[in-house]
Amino acid sequence: MNNVQGIEKVDQKSSWQPQWMTVSKFVDCTPRNVFHKEMETEKEISVGEQAKCQNLHILCRAEFETEADLENVILKISADDHYKVSLDGEFLMEGPFPSYVWKYYYDKIEGLNVAKGKHVLAVHLYYYGTVNRVCNSADFRCALAVELTTKQGEPIPLAFQAQICQAYSGGILGYQTAFLENFDNRLYPRGWDCISYHAGESTGWETMQPAKWADYELYEMPVEQLVHKKVIPAVCEKRADGSIFIDVGKEIVGFVCVKATGIKGSQVHIYCGEELQDGDVRFDMRCGCRYEEVWTLDEGECQFDPYDYKAFRYVKLIADSHVDITEICLMERHYPMDENDCRLQTSPQTLQQIFDICRHAVEIGTQEGYLDCPSREKGQYLGDSVITARSQVWLTGETNMLLKCIDQFAQSARICPGLMAVAPGSLMQEIADYSLLYPELVKMYYDFTGDQAVLEKYLPVIEAMLAHFAKFEREDHLLYYVKDKWNMVDWPENLRDDYEFPLTRPIGPGCHNVVNVLYIGAWKVTEEIREILKMENKQYSAVLEQAYRTVFLRPNGLFADMENGTHCGLHANVYALYYGVAKNNEKDAIIKLIEKKGFSCGVMHSYFVLRALERVGAYEQVYQMLVNEGEHGWVNMIREGASSCFEAWGKDQKWNTSLCHPWASAPISVIIEVIAGICLKPQNEKGFEFHPHVPDELSEFSIRVPFSGKQLTVCKKDGKVVLTQE
Repeated sequence: MNNVQGIEKVDQKSSWQPQWMTVSKFVDCTPRNVFHKEMETEKEISVGEQAKCQNLHILCRAEFETEADLENVILKISADDHYKVSLDGEFLMEGPFPSYVWKYYYDKIEGLNVAKGKHVLAVHLYYYGTVNRVCNSADFRCALAVELTTKQGEPIPLAFQAQICQAYSGGILGYQTAFLENFDNRLYPRGWDCISYHAGESTGWETMQPAKWADYELYEMPVEQLVHKKVIPAVCEKRADGSIFIDVGKEIVGFVCVKATGIKGSQVHIYCGEELQDGDVRFDMRCGCRYEEVWTLDEGECQFDPYDYKAFRYVKLIADSHVDITEICLMERHYPMDENDCRLQTSPQTLQQIFDICRHAVEIGTQEGYLDCPSREKGQYLGDSVITARSQVWLTGETNMLLKCIDQFAQSARICPGLMAVAPGSLMQEIADYSLLYPELVKMYYDFTGDQAVLEKYLPVIEAMLAHFAKFEREDHLLYYVKDKWNMVDWPENLRDDYEFPLTRPIGPGCHNVVNVLYIGAWKVTEEIREILKMENKQYSAVLEQAYRTVFLRPNGLFADMENGTHCGLHANVYALYYGVAKNNEKDAIIKLIEKKGFSCGVMHSYFVLRALERVGAYEQVYQMLVNEGEHGWVNMIREGASSCFEAWGKDQKWNTSLCHPWASAPISVIIEVIAGICLKPQNEKGFEFHPHVPDELSEFSIRVPFSGKQLTVCKKDGKVVLTQE
């Protein structure tokens, strides 16, 4: 899967220098630097400041006329925060994917055909205006950049008018990541995106002005556009109480679009949720989002098309008695993924069912980036991405999203060389555990592609991250009191296997296991990278490992959670096994501990449990843990009705559980790499080796996997496991 050109696409600064345009509300705004260390507060934007410019829907339109039919017209567009663009009322695309102002993305569409005559290019610009995990909008930058050219490169003049639309209102959703969209058709300029509309004859429109403060450094978007497609629900019925109930059949990420007629001022209440409660839609979702919105109609047929997306499975519509709902359309959006590219069939079907819910979680959780969940945070977390990205690459055969993710966390080094936990985004959050996993993310790209240029590019970022953590080393080189970042160990708190060290925020003084073993692991992966690049290695990890063993190893062959502690928990020992710190006798003790504890951990940590067992050849244990029927396993999610994997092992194991969390997708890569035995080996001509470990319990096993532009199939026939390539 050689993708050597990928790094060039991510790093090539664009020559496009557009005129950025804004509305009068932002002309005199002074952009703010919202970036700082998590524990610093002097740069935070006050609630009052945010309220001045937030949750703004801005309608922008430019009329133009062509004297002849034009083929292969090119559109370049970017916006801060987000845009949806249409031509003559027909949706084209949305974007840009979230990014930092010093490395901002623009989108490009080629191949547009424009007939002779008058046209309108319409952009629905949206500005969040909150400090959140998605966008950087609290910096008071709101602007639009558009260029339309012929295939010969001749510009088509565009003069934009804009109006701040008052039709949208509603409170904040999730963790300051979205707003409710109570929509009032009476305040919406119907037909504004069509040529028949005359903005000059309507009130509230202004000519967009140059954004003199615009300082964006533009790069062409290195990943594909999102897929938008209609979904046919499994159930759509009118109930006895007059409400309309919809069951999509599985969780989706997208929109509920509705058309209706009624008396001016009449209303439709729209409720969405991930699950049912007493047979009704649970719209006050356990993840903390309350999907309850009100649509107010104007005269004639009205249409409600939500701007932002939700994660849901069930919908309920309650309309006033004199309202006639004429059309309901469910739309989903996600990064391109063809489910036929990677499919698993097994008998018994348990493993297949686990694979399917994990695949769907990755599909709907991969949006503008690798989201922790598409409902609440909607953030790209570094630790989550290590698991989600590996799954997504296996499922799709493409690595562009992974490379963009690597780069965006590298960009976060401008805020702190120790890296942020979420990138991009303006809500500052730092997690030591996640930063120390960054080398794994970078090396993953090399493992899939063999592209050493990526290692060369991001090795300085890795080494700067390690240098940041080195500031917390004591005399024996162990990390002590890593106080500038959250020491998480695992999440939620109740799934840390009684980890002995108190994990307060900020962390208190002391020396604890997990942050140190992850530090060792980060050094080991870095040394592997340097070896691949044929660079000198100091083997510093060996020094750290000796100090770690001296402090944390106990006579029973297990590693304690903290210095001078007695509790030898799952997390400390799994990481010791995963990173090769545990030696021969200790390996046996840790395997027994895992067999005793099972998944006494959060769902994310399960990846490291399974891969640790793989690294010591405990393949049967890997399979048994995957299909275990206890409360801590994927089977339990299925029992509880999962169509995608949960944030925790069960709905009630965390107080605000998300029911779509792709960090639980560890089975994808484990099934492919461990059970099917497609082991990544970029130094080999094929890019992999084949070492299957299909258990006897599976009478049928067949998996199809995209890899390096080909399709690999691993199939069990007559008791023998064979690999074929197409």
